[in-house]
Amino acid sequence: MQVNTEIDFERFTYTPADRQIWEEELDAFVPSTIYDAHYHLWSEDAIASDHPQRGALLEVDRAGAQSFDRQMFPDREIEYLILGTPLRNIDVDHHNRFIAAEMKPAKNVRIHRLVTPQCSVDNIRRDVETLGFTGLKPYRIYSLTGDPNQCRIHEFLTHEQMELANDLGLWVTMHLSQHQGCADPDNLADLQEYTTRRYPNIKWILAHCARSFTYYAIRQAVERLRDLPNIWYDTSAVCDVMSHYTLFKNEDHRRIFYGSDNMLGCAFHGAYASMGRFWYQVGVPTKCGEVPLHTDARPVLVIYQQLLCMKHAAELAELSPSQINDIFYGNARAALMLE
Repeated sequence: MQVNTEIDFERFTYTPADRQIWEEELDAFVPSTIYDAHYHLWSEDAIASDHPQRGALLEVDRAGAQSFDRQMFPDREIEYLILGTPLRNIDVDHHNRFIAAEMKPAKNVRIHRLVTPQCSVDNIRRDVETLGFTGLKPYRIYSLTGDPNQCRIHEFLTHEQMELANDLGLWVTMHLSQHQGCADPDNLADLQEYTTRRYPNIKWILAHCARSFTYYAIRQAVERLRDLPNIWYDTSAVCDVMSHYTLFKNEDHRRIFYGSDNMLGCAFHGAYASMGRFWYQVGVPTKCGEVPLHTDARPVLVIYQQLLCMKHAAELAELSPSQINDIFYGNARAALMLE
């Protein structure tokens, strides 16, 4: 399959290095049908003209998402779980209406409503009933404490909101806070309380391998998490082989969803680099001469770096082809009740 490398979507460029990795290493690994359980759409209309982060995110509607994915995943059929895009001082209602309208005609689409602690349960219920949201997307930057890095779940997703989600049987896609992520004692205690006692009808997707951009958090937490009901994971943006391997080896593979975090988190050339227990988003210029010349290879898109890690981890964990297909589609089909 020849991939067109001449298309440049302004801030997104597909390079010959990307094409080489796809054709030589990923084409045979990625199944023909994919359910992307972590995807973001974005329109600048949701923020003011003088917003300090205006222009920071790539604007992507449904047609744009499909165009990007035809480029990155040739000959694949892709369906989506679309998540609200968290940004401070955003018009939450406008953004939620935008993603609902964009994805309404799409097959097997699922959408999770962006929520902040200020969102009323009446408005959330209204959007579930009228706009088709099947889940919630809270985010730590909205913490009532003012500290997005060290906050508890209930400080950015209120108990009233969780009570509604429990009553309606909603999903919640959760990017955990706390320095240790899923290994944090408070996070583990809260998840145990919520899943087994307080909110047993909520279905949780712990994004980014339970926010394990390095192996440490998931290695510490996986034995606790795998015993909890209604816990799933998405694989988005994690570029550490051991994080994926630990999850693949120690969890029930049926609780793992493929996710990309495109186009928000993985559509640049670079990686989420782990250094011990530290990790950081590293972008690398790709023009000739702007990267070291000790090799003729060039950086690839982060989503390809993530997929390479998933491939290597699947080999180490000795996953079968059917298990790999489950992670990319079958698990979502069963859990999300797709057509």
